[in-house]
Amino acid sequence: MQAFRKVFPVAIGLAVMLAACLPAQSPQQVQDAIQTGVALTVQAQNDMATSVAATLTAQAPLPSATASPTLVPLVLPTLVLPVYTATPFVVTSGGGGGGGGSDPKRPYSCTFSEVKPRFNQIRTGDSFDIVWIITNTGTKNWTDPIEINFFSGTNFTNLTTAPMTMLKTGDRFTLSFDARAPNNPGFYEAKFKVSQGYCFPYIDIEAVRPPGLDP
Repeated sequence: MQAFRKVFPVAIGLAVMLAACLPAQSPQQVQDAIQTGVALTVQAQNDMATSVAATLTAQAPLPSATASPTLVPLVLPTLVLPVYTATPFVVTSGGGGGGGGSDPKRPYSCTFSEVKPRFNQIRTGDSFDIVWIITNTGTKNWTDPIEINFFSGTNFTNLTTAPMTMLKTGDRFTLSFDARAPNNPGFYEAKFKVSQGYCFPYIDIEAVRPPGLDP
């Protein structure tokens, strides 16, 4: 717009000078000449503005392409839950202090528990009591005569053979007898057998010499 304002007076001056150089003309012809010069000037200004706009458009940087985001698949770890397998718990029945234990599948079996002696360290030559509790753990009642007999080891008791009470399944019997520790120090075991081997009760002792008594 400022360029137009500068060019417009120049165009008017040129038109006036051109009209003065021409042969004598009427006022209307002069006015028409002036308007023609102005129109040509405006057209030239418009052409110049169009040319400048085209040049600016050509020089304008092209918009850069925006890269599209790349989708990365999300890999989640696989959760593996442990599977627990129930394991049957097996209980093994003891022998009640020894005696070969009990087998629930056997029709005739027994166990024993030792009540006396409370301590198995006995002074040499001393007498002591043995008390056992014998239980029928078989599936059948004892109907035949039952005996307990010395089986193996050192028999430091007064028991060799003795009758026992016939027991029903699950019943128990208390057996008491006397014993004497051997005169020589050491470890000793006396093992017995109930009937045809229902169980094998035994007694372990350590015969010790009293303090102050040298061999």
